[in-house]
Amino acid sequence: MERKLGFIFDHDKCIICNACVDACNKAYGNLNWRSLIVMPLGESKTALSIACNHCDNPVCMKVCPANAIEKNDMGIVRINDKSCIGCGFCTWACPYEALKFNKDGIMSKCNFCYDRLIGGKGIPYCVEACPTGALSFGWIDEGKADTNYLPPSDITKPRFVVKGPEGVKDLKINTLHEKKEENYLGLLAFTIGSEFALGYTVFKLPFWSFIGFLVPLLTLLLSVNHARRYDRFYRVIYNLKTSWLSREVLFSSLSVLFYLLSILNTLFYYPAVVFLALGVLSSIMIYMVKARPSWYNSETPISFVGTVFTTTLPLAYYFTHSYYYLIPLMLILIIEIISTYITKREIKIRGSLNVFSLVLSLLSFIIPAIIVIVEILNIVSEVVNRREFYQKVIYYGLPKV
Repeated sequence: MERKLGFIFDHDKCIICNACVDACNKAYGNLNWRSLIVMPLGESKTALSIACNHCDNPVCMKVCPANAIEKNDMGIVRINDKSCIGCGFCTWACPYEALKFNKDGIMSKCNFCYDRLIGGKGIPYCVEACPTGALSFGWIDEGKADTNYLPPSDITKPRFVVKGPEGVKDLKINTLHEKKEENYLGLLAFTIGSEFALGYTVFKLPFWSFIGFLVPLLTLLLSVNHARRYDRFYRVIYNLKTSWLSREVLFSSLSVLFYLLSILNTLFYYPAVVFLALGVLSSIMIYMVKARPSWYNSETPISFVGTVFTTTLPLAYYFTHSYYYLIPLMLILIIEIISTYITKREIKIRGSLNVFSLVLSLLSFIIPAIIVIVEILNIVSEVVNRREFYQKVIYYGLPKV
C-alpha cells in the first residue's frame, strides 16, 4: 500500500494535558477540530487524541454534492471553503465527528496544518504542542485503528495508527450514540412529497401533471433550507460522479421540468416519471450510509418505496373503484408491518396505524368509502415514521464514557 501522511497516537505516552487540543483551537479559532477523550482504565485513566483521520476511503468526499472536499497525493483531505454549500451531508458519512461548521456556515476540519506543512513553516500545531510525543505524525503504510473504542475502521479506512495501553487489549467504551437530525423538516417534506408525486403520476390520477409538477417543486424548495449557504446552492449538482445528493436534485429537477411540459404534451409523461423514479432511488441511496446504522438497513428502502404506494393506492381505488388496487395496498402494508418489527424500531404508533389501515382496507371491499380513512391513516403513518427516522438517528461517533 502506498505511504501517506497520517497521525500516530500512543496511549502510554499521553499525560492528558490537553495541549494538542489547545494548540489546534488557538491556531484555528476554537473550532474543536481535535478532541481529547478521557476514558477509564481500571483504577486509572487513559486518553485518546483524535481529529480527522485523512482516511483512505474518505466517504465525506464522495457524498459531498458540491465537490468541496478533495484529497491530494500526500493523503491529506481538505475542504475548499469557496465551494462548500453548508449542507452537512459529509457529517452523515463521517463516523469520527471530524467535521464542524464555522461561523459562516461552511464546513471545516483538520487539514493537517497544510499551509504550515507545505510552506516549510513547521509541523502540525497539535503535534508540536505535545510534550511527551504521544501524538506524532509521519508517512504511514496503512492505518491501524481497529479498536473497540473507535467506530469500525472498514467504514472509511482511517490513516491513523493507535498504540493502545500496554497490557490492555480492549477498552469497553460505546461508540454508538443517538441524536436528532437538525433542520430536518424540509428533508421530510421533500422525501414524502416526491414519493407521493411518483405514485400519483404512475397511476395517472386526476390532474397528475399538475401534481407531478407542483409537489416535487415546492418540497424541493423547502429542502434547500437544509443548506446553510443559499448563495452557492447551484453547486449541489457538481458531483454527479459519486454523490447521490447531486443525482437526487438533478433527477428531481428534470422531472419537474418534464411534468410541466406534459401539461402541454402528454408524451413528456414518460421521461417525467423515469426521472422522478430516479430521484426517489437517489433519495434512498443518500441515507444508506454505514456511519448511521439506523438508516443503513432494509427498513429505509422499504419505507421510502412503501410511501410511494401506501399514500396513492387508496386514492387510485377511490377514483376508479377497482379492487385491483386494494390487493397490492394490503401486501405493502403487511411488508411495512413486518419490516418495522424485524428491525426492532420503536414506533408503536406506526405499527398500530398500519394494522388498523390493513383492517380498514379489507372492509373497503364491502364499503368503498372507508378507503378515505385508509388514505388519512397511511399519510399520518408515513409522516410519523419519517419523523422518527430523523429524530432518532443511531450513529457511530467518538467514544463516550
